[in-house]
Amino acid sequence: MLFDPHVHTEGLGLSDLKKMRECGITHICDLYFYPIKPLFPQTLIDGFRKLREFEKFRCSLADLKMIPAVGIHPRSIPPDYATVLNFLGSNDWDAFGEIGLEIASKEEIDVFEKQLKLAMEKDVPCIIHTPGKNKREITIKTLEILDKLNFPEELAVIDHVNFENLDLVAKRGFWIGLTVQEGKLTKEEAVGIVEEIGEVKCILNSDAGFGNNVLTTVAETAKLLGDKAKKVCFENAKKFLRV
Repeated sequence: MLFDPHVHTEGLGLSDLKKMRECGITHICDLYFYPIKPLFPQTLIDGFRKLREFEKFRCSLADLKMIPAVGIHPRSIPPDYATVLNFLGSNDWDAFGEIGLEIASKEEIDVFEKQLKLAMEKDVPCIIHTPGKNKREITIKTLEILDKLNFPEELAVIDHVNFENLDLVAKRGFWIGLTVQEGKLTKEEAVGIVEEIGEVKCILNSDAGFGNNVLTTVAETAKLLGDKAKKVCFENAKKFLRV
């Protein structure tokens, strides 16, 4: 049994989902992401509904247990985003994600902080994005915001951690997301990080979807992790997402 807690199934076909299941993945967390900047807040609202209803149904066809995560990605902030925040606040959710900062603009910070406050009010776990560019600088800002809000460490995974920001996150109590795909981490690098800092807080994921041919990287890395795979590739994600 394996858990891939960062997948975008809207970018995957049913055959892709079945391939994930065939390699041993039984659970996924399906994160909402709109790949262009929306013109209307209702675009995201309908996207959240589609994720919870239709995408969950598609995953069931592949015998995958899917946990939907919704939220405003920093690259997908619509006009009048307060409408989306109100919708998030008026409904119950399994998880928020992915949320966070891309360039740490004033708008991004406002959207991020308001989603974190909602998460605290609702006791909802959050998958927090860190960008490819200026990762260390943006991670520092992200952690400052979490500290300012006294955000519960058990409710956040800092995702896409690599050697650029590992030291910043490893000394904290937040969960650590290790993404195995080209441009993020190789399988060997992910294993090296787990061996360096231990498996207690590490959560492995693929970020599969939207053109990333990484459907089996969690399963492939699990083989290299040996006895550490049970926690890093299943139990930690299960505990964080309360499945």
